[in-house]
Amino acid sequence: MSTKFTLPKKGFVFWPVGTGDSTTIVVKADELVLQIDLHHMEKCDEDDETAIPVVDELVRLLPKKNGKPYLAVFVLTHPDKDHVSGFRELLKKVQIGEIWHTPRIFREYKSEFCEDAQAFREEVHRRRAITIREQERTKSGDRVRVVGFDDLLKEDNYRRFPASLLSIPGHSISSLDGTDASTTFAAFVHAPFKDDSAGTRNNTSLALNIALGEGQAVAQALFFGDREYPTIKEVFEVTIENKREKYLNWDVLLSAHHCSKKVMYWTDEGEEQESFKKDIMAYLEKYKKPGGYVIASARSEFSDGDGDNPPHSKARKEYEKIVDAGHFICTHEHTSTEAPEPVVFELTEKGLSLRASNKAGDSVESRLGAAVTAARGGEAPPQQQVGFGDL
Repeated sequence: MSTKFTLPKKGFVFWPVGTGDSTTIVVKADELVLQIDLHHMEKCDEDDETAIPVVDELVRLLPKKNGKPYLAVFVLTHPDKDHVSGFRELLKKVQIGEIWHTPRIFREYKSEFCEDAQAFREEVHRRRAITIREQERTKSGDRVRVVGFDDLLKEDNYRRFPASLLSIPGHSISSLDGTDASTTFAAFVHAPFKDDSAGTRNNTSLALNIALGEGQAVAQALFFGDREYPTIKEVFEVTIENKREKYLNWDVLLSAHHCSKKVMYWTDEGEEQESFKKDIMAYLEKYKKPGGYVIASARSEFSDGDGDNPPHSKARKEYEKIVDAGHFICTHEHTSTEAPEPVVFELTEKGLSLRASNKAGDSVESRLGAAVTAARGGEAPPQQQVGFGDL
């Protein structure tokens, strides 16, 4: 990958890392960067491999602290290999100020995890023990935040764990490695719910609405990890019931489970075959903000054969129905399948922008409003801007 690539001053980066998730969020340039999931592929330097070695890029691009690349927060949605690969290498090469994780990391036997998930488990266990001892005095590099449910602190593993470092669904997080970022950042926790804890690993995924603010401009991104139809539907229903619909809005949606059809095709109890669930797509369309984008973090081999893993073409077709032309982006098709580039959205006071290309000499960015205008062939309505605290 060209060394000319740079992170946005503020915004979202979706890396082409095969079929797996790696999202970098820049909250404050040269200071606060958050990483959601990691899929570092060891063979990225081979000639025929189009995935980007994301750990290498993070080492090059992250701000420095005490002479070492510094990542303010690492967030793991769930401990599957395609969400945690490369963590050992990242931990060795980068100072990770704070880690966010769900309780599931301690609810499975180590033998069920890949090596990087085991390394993650060991690291959060180390941090948890320090945090129980030091409480709010815990320093950068040892900090950990658990995202779970109210009575978690009654369990043996979490006794004396500070309540201030436990986040539950319905709460927002605006502190990053001890820094108050509330004027420009908020992570609203949608899930996991308590009843998720006994479910499949995919459906215990951390689900977040990440909001960034710059002046009066606000950008929101939705992350569901590898959740499937029933638990994504529950996120919408619970949020609506509690009158928190503003946290369902999105400018960018990372399609769950790498564009899996299980988001909108499901076999309900009493059904013999899966059927299309139009309610979930209606929810996603309703809360899409003007010019919104759907990202599929996956290779470009979309299929629907029996037993085929994501990405699924059925899901792609449904997502393409709810966004403007060209606003469904597969990470391994941007801007070409031969040499995909990171999908970069940058937030300024003028709004959220999609960087058109990362190549020298090409145009730097394309405003969402301009993209909507081009797709519709006319003037797009002005994007409403509100105060960050009001989303």
